[in-house]
Amino acid sequence: MSRYDLTNELSRLGARTTQEPINLLGLLIVTPASNSAEYTARLRSLLSEAVEISRQADFDEENVVPDSLPSWFLALTNGHPEGVDDDPVGSEGKNRYLAARDNRPWEAVEWIYTFDPELRSWSWWDATVSDQGNIGIWVDTKGEPRVPMEELWWAMYLAGARNVEPMTLEYAEVWRQQVSLSVET
Repeated sequence: MSRYDLTNELSRLGARTTQEPINLLGLLIVTPASNSAEYTARLRSLLSEAVEISRQADFDEENVVPDSLPSWFLALTNGHPEGVDDDPVGSEGKNRYLAARDNRPWEAVEWIYTFDPELRSWSWWDATVSDQGNIGIWVDTKGEPRVPMEELWWAMYLAGARNVEPMTLEYAEVWRQQVSLSVET
């Protein structure tokens, strides 16, 4: 299996991988609105379900149904322009995304189609934590410095990001020295 196989990506979404990365990984630094472990668990659960849907879907032949995405994500993306009362972290993240990015919310159906494996130019690698409490979201972009990943920005903000720094490329050695925030954290 290749590192780009969706089964491998699902495994990396669950815990730190033992697989060797390519030499350069993309890194996005996130300042979370909640604690690091809660934020990361929320983001990982959303992306895990999106990858699982994309593993089973035929994007050419059928309507891809996003109903199995987490309920908090569906509530924030479907018909709630200002967010939802029982999810202040996600609502704040949504408003921050709209202010920081293109001021256009995504609908769940539109969002899930960006996970078509033939179109997506990044794959999840890991989430790590810094001494300052910021989270590093590591993605494999096959070494490309700029790839489309607006769907990832949407997910990071709705999971509860206060701020997301633009992606930089970092050597895999930098990732190896970081502490992962796995699902069990």
